[in-house]
Amino acid sequence: MQRTPDDGDQAPDVADSARPAEAEAVVTPAERTTVLWLSNASHAANHFQNGMLSVLWVPIMEELGFGLFQLGVLQAIRSTLNSVSQGLYGFLTPFFRRTRILAFANMLMGLGVMLSGFAFSFWSFVGSRVFAATGSSAQHPVGASLLSGYFPRNRGTILALNASVASVGSFLAPLVATAMLSYIGWRQVFFVLAGFSVAFGLVYLFFSERRSVDERRERGTRSKLREGFSNYRLVLKNRNILAISLVMMVGAGGRGGGVNDLYLIPWMRTDLLLSPWTAAWAKSVQQLGGIVGPLGFGWLSDRLSRTRVLQASLVLSAFGSWLVAVQDGALVPLFVSLAVYGAFTHSRMTLTQPLVADSVTDEQLDAAFSVFYTIGFISTPFWALLTGALMALFSFQVAFSVLALSYLLGVVLMFWVKDMRKVPAAT
Repeated sequence: MQRTPDDGDQAPDVADSARPAEAEAVVTPAERTTVLWLSNASHAANHFQNGMLSVLWVPIMEELGFGLFQLGVLQAIRSTLNSVSQGLYGFLTPFFRRTRILAFANMLMGLGVMLSGFAFSFWSFVGSRVFAATGSSAQHPVGASLLSGYFPRNRGTILALNASVASVGSFLAPLVATAMLSYIGWRQVFFVLAGFSVAFGLVYLFFSERRSVDERRERGTRSKLREGFSNYRLVLKNRNILAISLVMMVGAGGRGGGVNDLYLIPWMRTDLLLSPWTAAWAKSVQQLGGIVGPLGFGWLSDRLSRTRVLQASLVLSAFGSWLVAVQDGALVPLFVSLAVYGAFTHSRMTLTQPLVADSVTDEQLDAAFSVFYTIGFISTPFWALLTGALMALFSFQVAFSVLALSYLLGVVLMFWVKDMRKVPAAT
């Protein structure tokens, strides 16, 4: 279903071949490499911390005395505030460099993680996790905007690499957490993790980001506020951005965390009766798929139609979800299905991000990613609660079969998304 570009699409300004050349001229290759791997490493540490919770939930729930229903409530509260925070970070970029925002956010996350180790009740733990989530929520919108600005010609590949490196953290998390629990308690694990966030915050603090529009920093506060509100207004009028955000919202898994971290290991431990180490390895295999799949799909999206590649990945995500749903405990089919599921569902994030960046001007990148992540992640608590309810009332098989259908709705929504690229990607 094709449309002619309208004012909301920003078509004339977005894909101008002069823009990548202008953006790339202000930084050196060494600076780009530093930004890329600093963002990759901090993103991986973020996923590593969140991924460890899939193993830590059992001892935490036993000591603090709450069950699966409260776990769903915790995730719903955390995810909702996380989505709201992601929407607000775009307002800060006219006032502060992105690297300074990420420095503050990582230190805030470290403080929240440390407070998690001091939790004495369910609600004190909820408070600490919300605190940590407020800091971690900056990584996606601000980090994606930072990389999109530094790598305008091959955004698909770069953002896919960023997501895949982050998935390395998720891959290692269950195994490392299981090993750490053999020697220390879950509280001490949080204390160790807090140090990683603070360390990355300090690195970001001392890194000087080069911006292509430094004149914005010389304007007064009112001018910056007007600029911020104007960018959000233009983004919210951009039908491409809204449609892409809805595609992210309707799909159940693949956001990092969510239903996968909440329910896969409990399902494998209670229904399939796997040992802790076997379940941890199975979860890591799912994350391994999340490393490989986005790289392949991101590479394809820089060379083919981004919209068609994303539609194909959504169809395959539905197939992968159904494949996991029908597993009965045989290890080889289980591991294969989880790898396939991870490869396809995690690719949606890396394919939607370049579409977002291609649909706006450089000045609107921060607002665009903030809106995208707010809308795209706002459904996380819904999917968490629905999946838990379906598992409790029916079975895991029914729950994941329903999740598979969510990706097919995304395929339909993609017919309203236009690929705004006008220049060939770098090879």
